[in-house]
Amino acid sequence: MIRINTTMSGLDMFRINVKSVAVLPIESFDTLLNNNVRISIMDMLSKGPMTVTSLAQELGILKGVVHRHVKALEDFGWIRQLSDEEVKVVGLSREANRIYYVPTAMVYLGFKLEINEHGMKIIIPTNYGAFIDIRGRKFILVTPTYSNHDCKNSCPSHEACLDWIKRIGKQFHVSIDYDDASKALMHLYTQLILREFKINIVNNVIMLDSPRLNSIFIRHSNLAL
Repeated sequence: MIRINTTMSGLDMFRINVKSVAVLPIESFDTLLNNNVRISIMDMLSKGPMTVTSLAQELGILKGVVHRHVKALEDFGWIRQLSDEEVKVVGLSREANRIYYVPTAMVYLGFKLEINEHGMKIIIPTNYGAFIDIRGRKFILVTPTYSNHDCKNSCPSHEACLDWIKRIGKQFHVSIDYDDASKALMHLYTQLILREFKINIVNNVIMLDSPRLNSIFIRHSNLAL
């Protein structure tokens, strides 16, 4: 598990157990593509736990509509509910049995199944991914045809971040040939993940933990740009 401490409104919003990596079916990415409401929900949850009611207020749309989107994100492995213990640790209100949601993981990768006459294997392509930008408190989604954040042209810290990613790549013998930091970071994560990791199946989502990746998360979140 990785523990990320991010102070917001006086609360340690990520002082909860968050998995390092979730590997989701490619179809899960389709639930986000071209759906701005769901991407906005992921972006808001990247800032800290929220309820359906608070999400609806921020989005300015009906609570019932938000609930349907939240349920879809939960079913496809993108988000999960905080446990009662986590709610107490973070210090959130349990008034009216409020249900709080958070991202399932810090990094998401896509997988697909390849079946032939010899059997079946899991393929993890390098061009489907998403991650929580801890410093910017944003949800970054990258697919072959879509990105919800123009990392290279919109972030003033882009070059420093890209340089950091390339240095980490050299440290772990991963070649980084991208000139966009978000794609470079996804490539770094993917290559590290493919090298190792004990796999745990939780609610049909492949969950991965890695002390190495946790260390990179923490170092990246504390990067002084």
